[in-house]
Amino acid sequence: MSKKEEKGKTVKKKAVAKKKVTKKKVVKKATKKKVAVKRSKSASVISPRERYEMVATMAYYRAEQRNFEPGHDVEDWLDCERIIDEMLSR
Repeated sequence: MSKKEEKGKTVKKKAVAKKKVTKKKVVKKATKKKVAVKRSKSASVISPRERYEMVATMAYYRAEQRNFEPGHDVEDWLDCERIIDEMLSR
């Protein structure tokens, strides 16, 4: 082709594909306050077995302080149940 022929032709530009811009997902960060609230709610729900073990452990340490004197086991158990239930209700 000569220069004359080139001048008469129109040259089409190649279409350039545009890059797709995707929006970034915004992840909300949990604040310490919200996380602490969630933990305290889930921690207050305990199984009956866990409650029993807590009462038993507390009653054992009370009996140990008294050098395992007989006759106080029921009293210790009931006191410990009351204390544990109060703590769990808070």
